[in-house]
Amino acid sequence: MATSLQFPRSSRSLALIVAVSVGAVVLTGCTPGAESTSSATATPKPTSSETSEPTSTPSETTPASDAPVVSQPIDASCGDLVSADDIYNYNPNFTLVEDAAPNPDTKPGQIAGMNGLTCQWVHNTSKDTVDIAVAKLSDDELTALKNLAITESTPVPTYGAPPIEGYFTVIDSQGEAQIFTGSYWIAARSTTFFEPGDVEELAEAVMQNLPA
Repeated sequence: MATSLQFPRSSRSLALIVAVSVGAVVLTGCTPGAESTSSATATPKPTSSETSEPTSTPSETTPASDAPVVSQPIDASCGDLVSADDIYNYNPNFTLVEDAAPNPDTKPGQIAGMNGLTCQWVHNTSKDTVDIAVAKLSDDELTALKNLAITESTPVPTYGAPPIEGYFTVIDSQGEAQIFTGSYWIAARSTTFFEPGDVEELAEAVMQNLPA
C-alpha cells in the first residue's frame, strides 16, 4: 500500500507565519510615506544671493582731511628779516641767536612746525628772548588762522592799515603778536612785550623787509 508524506500541523503553521511576515516587510519598504519623509527633511541649498560677496569696497584713495600746513619757501634770512640796524635801533643789547628753536607751544613754534622762517634774539644781560617767525601760506590757510586769531587774541589796528590785520595777547607773562599781511603770517613773542606798542617797531621792520 502506498503511503503519503504528511507534515505535522505545527510545521505548516510556522511556515505560513514566516511567509506573512516577509510580505509585510516588503510592503512596508515600498510605501510612499518613506519617500515623502526623506524629501521633507532634506536641507535646502543656499541661493546665489545668500552667498554672494559685497560688490563694492570702501575707497582706499580718499585724501586725508587733516593734511599738515606747510609754508611756501621764503627767500630771506633772519638778517634780512630784521637787519643789524633794525635790532640795534630796537635795543642794542639784543644779539641774533643762530639755529635757535622757539617753544613749540607758541605761534612762532607753530610756524617752525610749518617749515617757516624762525628767528630769535637774546638780551645779553637779562637773557630775555625775542622770537619772530614768518610763514607764507595760501588764502584759505590764512583765512583759517585769522578766524582763530579773532577767538584767541585781541585786534590791534596800529600794526598797519587794512588789509593788514594785527592781534596781540599776553600768555604766561609773554606778549604774543600776530600780523597778517599779503600772503604772510608773522608771529612775535617775548617776555619784553607787555603791550601791543612794544612790538610795533620790530613788526614794521619785518613787513618792510619781507620778499615781495
